[in-house]
Amino acid sequence: MTSARPIPDDVRRFVMTSVPTVPYLEAMLLFHTAPELQRNRADVASLLYLNEQTAGELLEALCSAGAIAPVESAPGRFRYAPGEAAHAAISKLAEVYAGNLVGVTNLIHDRTQRSAQRFADAFKLREDR
Repeated sequence: MTSARPIPDDVRRFVMTSVPTVPYLEAMLLFHTAPELQRNRADVASLLYLNEQTAGELLEALCSAGAIAPVESAPGRFRYAPGEAAHAAISKLAEVYAGNLVGVTNLIHDRTQRSAQRFADAFKLREDR
């Protein structure tokens, strides 16, 4: 049995700061693995087994992050369009994810769990004394 590849610190930082959910990661990698393709909401929904509303929300988030951009000549379609540094980070993440899917997925879930816990903790009632 082989052990999973460790997650390098730079990839760990990128995931912790830039990858909010596993579907977001999968959508980003969908564009990364075929940068020449233009995709729309229905394409992403079908390929990732999501409803179209969720796929649309992912596309909006990826656009806001600068990972993809709308295709001006084809309304409703998007293309892979990160800057050089973001492309390098996404490429490295794709490589690590291929070798350690569970580790990267757990990292995303742990981050999400911690954020949810901090949010919940903010609403705990405290005794004054």
